[in-house]
Amino acid sequence: MSSLFDFLTDIATNPKQQIAFVQQPVILTDMLGFSKAAQAAFASKSSQQIAALFADEMTPLAEICNDPNPEDPFPDPDPEPEPSKED
Repeated sequence: MSSLFDFLTDIATNPKQQIAFVQQPVILTDMLGFSKAAQAAFASKSSQQIAALFADEMTPLAEICNDPNPEDPFPDPDPEPEPSKED
């Protein structure tokens, strides 16, 4: 995923890479060593097919963003403990 993610980030931010990709997408993706599935997704110009290339990697990233301890009954952030009643 890393090279594909880097490539997508680069064409989003680098105008020269955008022009190269628009003019000759097959040559560029061949040169970068993308699989035939990735090349077919780019050729389709479908954001859903391109996003599907990341399907296996998205789940772990989403799990990192969840509550780290689902057994914790308190809302986050945890409330301060109640003061003790010592007279």
